Amino acid sequence: MAVTQAPSIEACEAIALRINSGTAYCLDLRAQYTEQIVDFLEDLHELRVDVVPEEEETLEETLDVENRTSHQIRVHLRKKVTSVDSDDVQAFKLLVRQVFQRINNYDTSDGRVKVWECENESKQVPDKTILQQNLLCLATILLRVEVEASA
Repeated sequence: MAVTQAPSIEACEAIALRINSGTAYCLDLRAQYTEQIVDFLEDLHELRVDVVPEEEETLEETLDVENRTSHQIRVHLRKKVTSVDSDDVQAFKLLVRQVFQRINNYDTSDGRVKVWECENESKQVPDKTILQQNLLCLATILLRVEVEASA
């Protein structure tokens, strides 16, 4: 089978599709894969979910031409709120938990992309400093994902 995309793109797009297909929550904008560095303080008007690849490693397990790859991927969730005490903060915290549950231990139907580890990167959800200073809810989910070699 001819290779059509890099494994990191395949992994990020699979994670974004999984997040977007959730029915327990509603996203203002669809989750999207991006190679750009996320600017947490950019002017946001809607809930934003970015899936960003950070590291890639080839798992040298066989003598095949291509081996599985392991990826570290971050899912950044951001939303501007009107006040620290608003119901938006509680709704954001619930959304983070729902997205976490949606992607934790996820395997694509063809078995090519598998989430092996899923954790909230920060102990504070949302990040209290950024919430207090900028009225921005920010949470990051850190994933370790493996992509099978092309057949």
